[in-house]
Amino acid sequence: VITQNIDGLHQKAGSKKVYEVHGTTQRVYCDRCGKEYPSDILFTSTEPVPHCSCGGMLRPDVTLYEEGLPHEAWENSINALAKADVFIIGGTSLTVYPANTLTNYFRGKHLIIMNRDETAQDRYAELVFHEGLGEIFSRLH
Repeated sequence: VITQNIDGLHQKAGSKKVYEVHGTTQRVYCDRCGKEYPSDILFTSTEPVPHCSCGGMLRPDVTLYEEGLPHEAWENSINALAKADVFIIGGTSLTVYPANTLTNYFRGKHLIIMNRDETAQDRYAELVFHEGLGEIFSRLH
């Protein structure tokens, strides 16, 4: 699973290989020294903004606007797509760069896009569904 979601729900649903290209709220780190902390520290700390022992601020390991994507997750996503036979894209408009370029790395035969609205990649897909994911999956038995 390659996801732009940062909530960790794919893992909670049982997915084992998840590449979080926008990071995750399930990890927290110091923006100065890089030390990692349990994610609940953001909610249990008595400080308005929790700090590390080095004085740096603690933040969730998520990609903010104008920051680069996590290198390892991005490279793993590209490598997985280069080997995949099927690429199913669901619930994204494919407008956010650079995640919208992932289709460039797919060399397989079957591209499937499921999104409520049209995307710029629809013309390359074997199958396109312009409905919400809930509607699409409710018809699967």
